[in-house]
Amino acid sequence: MKIKQYRETIVNVVLALSVVILLVIAGVSGLIVDSARRAALEAMKQRVAMFSARAGAALFPSTDHFALHFLVNTVKLDSAVSTAAVLRQDGAILSHSDPEKIGDTDSGKESEKARKAKTALLQEYRDAEDRRCYYFSGPILVGPRRLGTVVVTATEGTLDELLGPTRQRLGFILLAALAAIPVLLQLRYLLRAEQRATAIKSAMMRTVSHEFNNAITVLDTSVFMLHETEPDRKDRNRAALYATLKFETKSLSRYVKNILNEARMEAGRFKVEKKELALRDLVSRIVNSMEGLMRQKDVTFKLEVPGEPLPVEADPEAMSLVISNLMGNAVKYVPRGGSVLVRLSQDPARPELVSFYVENSGHGIAPEDMKKLKREFYRTEDAKTAASGFGLGLRISNEMLRLHDSELHIYSEFGKYSAFSFSLPAAKPPAPPVPEQESDKEKKKA
Repeated sequence: MKIKQYRETIVNVVLALSVVILLVIAGVSGLIVDSARRAALEAMKQRVAMFSARAGAALFPSTDHFALHFLVNTVKLDSAVSTAAVLRQDGAILSHSDPEKIGDTDSGKESEKARKAKTALLQEYRDAEDRRCYYFSGPILVGPRRLGTVVVTATEGTLDELLGPTRQRLGFILLAALAAIPVLLQLRYLLRAEQRATAIKSAMMRTVSHEFNNAITVLDTSVFMLHETEPDRKDRNRAALYATLKFETKSLSRYVKNILNEARMEAGRFKVEKKELALRDLVSRIVNSMEGLMRQKDVTFKLEVPGEPLPVEADPEAMSLVISNLMGNAVKYVPRGGSVLVRLSQDPARPELVSFYVENSGHGIAPEDMKKLKREFYRTEDAKTAASGFGLGLRISNEMLRLHDSELHIYSEFGKYSAFSFSLPAAKPPAPPVPEQESDKEKKKA
């Protein structure tokens, strides 16, 4: 029941988180891309530094043109690089990724500034197509002697090769958040539609239960009046009929309570009020109410209860319904001439618990039906054949036991017996009175 109550809250929280994630991604995506761009530029600077060191080895002590051209073209293989070149200090191009430019002079302002710089340099400029470009340069040094300058250029387009994976990841996260929002909205709509349907169902169940309860009250009163005015009370056949009528009205009353409590629990309006309850006395009263039907079915009945009342902490109305459901099922489904056992005991291994156990002989429960019995409106095929019912009793009983931090346990051997049990915490004994001090006694006497 708690899961049903909190499902929409969970969906709303996830929906809010998705919106927040979407807004955060939208807000910081620019910062993330800028950070990735700075990291890419820093990586390019490191490549230029390596390029510069290897170019020095190709130029000293003498120029190795083959090694120089191979080095330049190797640098150009990087997809982020537009051009790569090695310049002399006068601007003459010793090697270039575009062979046609070898021997020309690079007299541009970026080249001039790079050849004058004593350290690595990054310059930004716009080309003829107004694209943002980057001009990386670094001096070629052999000891204190400068042999030339290496140059690597990149455009915004080629740099996107390095930024592509970052943009893809951001786009994927953004799309995932966007896709989650309509799904969550649809899920919330369906949950609210289910809640409205549940509210209508609960209202109808409450109304029908109320009307049935009124009718059952009239029937019960009428049976009582007929019994009280019966001229021949010694007639056993008529007495048996009265007992049957009384049992059936109580069974109908129990069905109505099951339906009403199901509606209350669906709406989250059922609350338990735990108090000290003598479980032995409650079991005895319910057993007495079913004696007439057990005699009619020639049932061998055995009741095992201790001498002490075995008080527990529980809601009296809820426990009365739980035990009535379990006892009623045991008597209803036991075959004629069968046996029913009811046992109430305090667990020797766990004295803080009081256990209730009811068992009947007969058809038993098939293994595949064991887990399904606690579902709403589920009845086994044997149960449908043996007696009428709605399939609510065990579900309601289990839900009420859960509200008491307990659970219904089912045992069976197919074709031999079925048994149901649960445990409740024993009521704590009252604290012993505090002995009066001698001074207090003297004050009272005075």
